[in-house]
Amino acid sequence: MTFAPGPAAQTRHVVCFRLADASVVLATTATAALRAAQDTLYAYRTTTADPHAAWHVDITVTEPRHSLLDALPDVGDLREIGPSGLTARHITEGGREVFWIDWHRTLVVHDPTRRATTVHCASDDAATYYAARLVRQLMTAQLLAAGAVYTHTAALVHRGRGILIAGHPGAGKTTTLVAFLRRLGGEFVTSDRLLLTHDRDDGLLGYAWPAHIRVGVGTLLAYPDLTNLVPTSRPMDPVGLHAKLSIEPPDIPRLLHAATLTACCRPHVMIWPQLSPTAGTACHERIPARTVHATLTSNQLFMHRPTAGASSHVNHWLAPTPPAHTTESNRRTIVTALARTVPCYALVARPDPVTVADAVTAILHDAKAATR
Repeated sequence: MTFAPGPAAQTRHVVCFRLADASVVLATTATAALRAAQDTLYAYRTTTADPHAAWHVDITVTEPRHSLLDALPDVGDLREIGPSGLTARHITEGGREVFWIDWHRTLVVHDPTRRATTVHCASDDAATYYAARLVRQLMTAQLLAAGAVYTHTAALVHRGRGILIAGHPGAGKTTTLVAFLRRLGGEFVTSDRLLLTHDRDDGLLGYAWPAHIRVGVGTLLAYPDLTNLVPTSRPMDPVGLHAKLSIEPPDIPRLLHAATLTACCRPHVMIWPQLSPTAGTACHERIPARTVHATLTSNQLFMHRPTAGASSHVNHWLAPTPPAHTTESNRRTIVTALARTVPCYALVARPDPVTVADAVTAILHDAKAATR
């Protein structure tokens, strides 16, 4: 939806993103930012502007102006807001939170009372960087407040059955996901994080955390039609093959071959891959429910390594998550339901497409036989 500008105004584009009961309206003068948000947030339904949406984000490309920019460096506090040490200076002003991000020359004014966030970016690039990220954070905060929890898992739907592929970084989640979808087809949900919750029918429901897909160079090179996604300058030694590249949403259908996209799934099977070039003959085994419960409890649904801290970094700098005791209670509920109702399999194999696809096919046959 586009509003007609005034004499000196920029064209403002407005769209409402929705997932379950969460909703955010994005208004922006940056066409590229709108397009990037719609591409990245593939799992969200979009409609025209809705004044009743839960949150409103307004992003304008203009030179930021605020007293915080001219204040002494020790005014306010410094907050981590993203990867690679990205930080913002933060103050509270009249019930609003103000963030100045010097690296992107971006001013964010967050008003919880009005449920509105205003963003002034000095460039289109900055607007594009923040549009999808801020909308996704506000959408996710609403789902977490409603009882969802983060899980470090890829997910897909195959013949109506939700398949979760869970593990710490480097386990082979994305390699397994790609091999599964390219061999067996299905609907892609997410490649790295899923928001799991109890639905109204007391079952489990997983919502996508939409983002680009990070895929190992070795995985891409294993498919002839994907090799040109790897820059020719990339080193092809063992370290280079293990490195990951970001596949942006426009290329996701190509990566996943005939797979379609969907926003949610009901878990029916969980797979814990451990892919390694040194693995012998591929093998899989059903994990006892008590072991599943103990493991998912200790690693917080693979979001945490018991001996090394966070496995998947979560940074809700704009919209805080629920209190720790609430999150822990919700997580216990989800872990108990997963261990009780979803068969879980360990998979050990080499990370080549044929081996992994054969292994997940065997797991599906075993899971289907076990339910007869």
